[in-house]
Amino acid sequence: MELLTPVISKTEMPPQVLGSSAWYGPDLLRHPSWAMHWTAEQIDELERAGNYFLSLNKPLEQITSDLFPVPSLVAFIQSLSKELLTGRGFVFLRGLPVDRFGIKLSATIYLGLGAHLGSLRSSNAKGHLLGHVKDQGVDINNPNARYYQTNKKLEFHTDSADLVALLCLQKAKVGGESYIASSMSLYNEIAKRRPDLVEALFTPYPTDRRGEIPDGFYPWYNMPIFTWHAGQLTCTYIRQYIEAAQANFPEAPRLSREQIEVMDLIDLILEEGKVVLPMSFEPGDIQILNNHQILHSRSDFENWPEPERHRHLLRLWIAPKEARPLPDYYVPRWGSVETGDRGGIIVPGTRLTVEL
Repeated sequence: MELLTPVISKTEMPPQVLGSSAWYGPDLLRHPSWAMHWTAEQIDELERAGNYFLSLNKPLEQITSDLFPVPSLVAFIQSLSKELLTGRGFVFLRGLPVDRFGIKLSATIYLGLGAHLGSLRSSNAKGHLLGHVKDQGVDINNPNARYYQTNKKLEFHTDSADLVALLCLQKAKVGGESYIASSMSLYNEIAKRRPDLVEALFTPYPTDRRGEIPDGFYPWYNMPIFTWHAGQLTCTYIRQYIEAAQANFPEAPRLSREQIEVMDLIDLILEEGKVVLPMSFEPGDIQILNNHQILHSRSDFENWPEPERHRHLLRLWIAPKEARPLPDYYVPRWGSVETGDRGGIIVPGTRLTVEL
């Protein structure tokens, strides 16, 4: 039986989120120090570590931090983790020479970095620890299709893991820009404009699993948009799949007027752009986000005619041991709330693998 989401009382709802997590896009654009560049020495160490792992002739899914030794980068990676988990909630790393490295070494380095941040999680029902974000010609009207498999615009959403990372191998001919937003600033804007709708954010929203159904669970799960737990505010949101659950599953609870109204307000605030930071990916760029406090989206894109030049990003879902605590009602979607061992998509027959 799936756990239901409790409705918290108004006295438990935070009036405002303060600190570095509640940022505004225009402010960050004026001070772009958040875009960091690898140094030549760092790239050399990453290359050595990647080649060392490949020399072991182990499957890529067996990579660990011990098997990807980067001693002079440990403190730097720890600083990235701190920024992700207790700071701004995102990092942007530029300059990995993916063209020179090729896909196998680039993917190995990327997986190794992910392993230093936490355990790698499956991002689809096939058990892929390394996801391929590209237009696969999938019809989005298919109820089991996911938007990352198309060239269509992605609405602002979060993923089912503590961290999500993207490595750009090839950018599109036109479009495909990345947009991220502080869900903490989003919450502050909602509380300021419509305090009467804040309570609706903490009520359960049935959400479509898109056919990726763990054993013993419904094809939809309940999740609030915002959760206040252990003194921290956490956001989980994907409106397209909330609306899909309403359309596809008559047995799922119906949304209230207030729930629909607050989602409309979310869309309006995000469309205004004040809480949004745009980013354009170049090959070799790595973006890492804390799903609990960052929403992300992507514009439509058009590919080059040559298949080898199609837009192609590699995705990781990561569970750090140092991540925040989550309530038990995350279990139906995340499988567990144990830090370092939660999140991802596991269904009957799933086998964890890395495919290039």
